[in-house]
Amino acid sequence: MYSFLKHTHLTLILIAIVLFVLCFYWRVTDHKNAQKVIFKKMLLHTHLTIALLGLGLMGVLQINPFDSQNYWLIEKIGAFIGYLILVNVALNEKTRKGMRFFAFVGACGWIVYIGQLVFSKQAMILLG
Repeated sequence: MYSFLKHTHLTLILIAIVLFVLCFYWRVTDHKNAQKVIFKKMLLHTHLTIALLGLGLMGVLQINPFDSQNYWLIEKIGAFIGYLILVNVALNEKTRKGMRFFAFVGACGWIVYIGQLVFSKQAMILLG
């Protein structure tokens, strides 16, 4: 069960990142697919599935994010929420182009931060 959850989680993360970059590229270049709602819905459902699989992994591994050695998991959840907010700003058609670009860069920064948290398992914001 663990192996299935882990590999599905990682595969959906890769799909979400590729889909986000592709949707942003379409939005910037005014591609006809940028107007289609289906891609934003796919990205939303991918993000929801990533969150549910993450909760499933926490359950299977019996990880309590409120233990002192697992504060990195709380930071990961907070960073994921920050990433979701910036993805919505970057892909919103009502947002100005400059703000869209900064939201895209910020979302990419959150992705890098989440990756760093996963590999080091060391909280940086909560513990300083």
